[in-house]
Amino acid sequence: MPTGTQYQSYRQDNCCGGTYQHSQNASSGGQIGTKDLSIIQDEMHSEALLYKKCAVYAGYFSDGQLKNVASTAAEHHRSHFETLNNYLNSANGGAGI
Repeated sequence: MPTGTQYQSYRQDNCCGGTYQHSQNASSGGQIGTKDLSIIQDEMHSEALLYKKCAVYAGYFSDGQLKNVASTAAEHHRSHFETLNNYLNSANGGAGI
């Protein structure tokens, strides 16, 4: 399971101008186009940022219900990030982010 460090590493390495080499679409064997890859990168950046924000907010709240809502939201965004990352891993032949 990815940690906060992996999300931070992703943001530094891939969100701000990083590129992927020759990715292939896992389901059809075709290539992921540059525009599609850019969209996926943007979504991964958004999910990583939302995860981090929700996790920080969960730490700020003293009310148990609010802490639970923020923690649940953080896990929701981490799940989305992992789904996108797994897709890219399979499309990239396991090369990862």
